[in-house]
Amino acid sequence: MGHVAYDRIYRDLKQAIENGIYGYEELLPSQSRLVKHYQCAHNTVRKAIARLANQGYCLPIHGKGVRVIWRPDTDREAFALGGIETFAETARRNGVTARTQVMQFDHIVCDEQLSRITGFEPGTNILHIERVRLLDERPLIRDKSYFRESAVEGITPEQAERSVYAYVEDVVGLRISTSKRTISMEPATETDRQWLDIEDCLYLAKIAHSTYDSDATLFEYAESRYHPAYFRFHDTVTRKMR
Repeated sequence: MGHVAYDRIYRDLKQAIENGIYGYEELLPSQSRLVKHYQCAHNTVRKAIARLANQGYCLPIHGKGVRVIWRPDTDREAFALGGIETFAETARRNGVTARTQVMQFDHIVCDEQLSRITGFEPGTNILHIERVRLLDERPLIRDKSYFRESAVEGITPEQAERSVYAYVEDVVGLRISTSKRTISMEPATETDRQWLDIEDCLYLAKIAHSTYDSDATLFEYAESRYHPAYFRFHDTVTRKMR
């Protein structure tokens, strides 16, 4: 009950903030009101609010409540990334239509060279998937992913076009926990130019990310390459008290 209630509260409040029900610099309902509304424990509400705060949606103020600090992105061309989301979830948040095409779908065994890149142990069975992401029917993102095969057992290319993360969570029953990301700019390759609508762009924005399940086991290493004009990354950091 606790985990389900926490996730529901988080999603309800996140949607309400994004839809303007709780506007910029307004206070969220008090924890007591939320506890009464959801019929849950105070700690469940606190966990949901902490997750929203970590993602930059709100900020608890001692003695006053929780203030909304999220504002909608005014640059409608940018494709703003957030937390660990499915591609469909990110597209909905950005207000664009999205579609995925699977370009490669191979079962391989991790060798020494791939191990140094991905972090998987040599000899690990890997599912290698390359996909093109279309935003409003423009191919603007290229994903190259390596999944631990046991984490995506039975998945088909058609299911990979819909959502690998949804398959992992809903079918396999794996809980996705944490992703480490590195952002860089890299020269566009011939494959980028063949698969993406990047015109005369010389460089693409690249995110390399290693994603772990709730047992702290690496289940995906991926590299995503973006048209630079449509790339934006949001993060929220807190200054530590000295």
